[in-house]
Amino acid sequence: MVLAEATTPMTRRRRSSSTEEGAATRGIRYALAGLPRFLLMLTRLLRDPRVPSVEKVILGAAVAYALNPLDLIPDFIPLWGRLDDLLLISLAIERLLNKSGPELIRAHWDGPEEELVALTTRIDELARRLPGPIRRRLRSAVETR
Repeated sequence: MVLAEATTPMTRRRRSSSTEEGAATRGIRYALAGLPRFLLMLTRLLRDPRVPSVEKVILGAAVAYALNPLDLIPDFIPLWGRLDDLLLISLAIERLLNKSGPELIRAHWDGPEEELVALTTRIDELARRLPGPIRRRLRSAVETR
């Protein structure tokens, strides 16, 4: 009877939730492990003459914006102040990757493809964390350039 009680629907949901949390934690760890390779790939892309100059400038402007204390959401506001900076950088990186194309990305990526997918997925998830109006405003700022 104890075994039957242990597998009630409520317990099954908890186990499922804990399994999902475990998978999310593994995904984050996997993405963090690939971060040095990702940064190396970005550096290589920024040095590659085949990548459009405007994409390099947009990424540089996003980094400069993140370093500037005066921005859309002031950095002194806990969590949200830094999140808009990260989102803008992630949008600029996403744009750079899209404009570079898969062949060029693969030429500069020296890790497993699953690691690259995990990293880009985390970048997309970061973009979904901000409220819609702020996300749209930042996306339009990146897309109009």
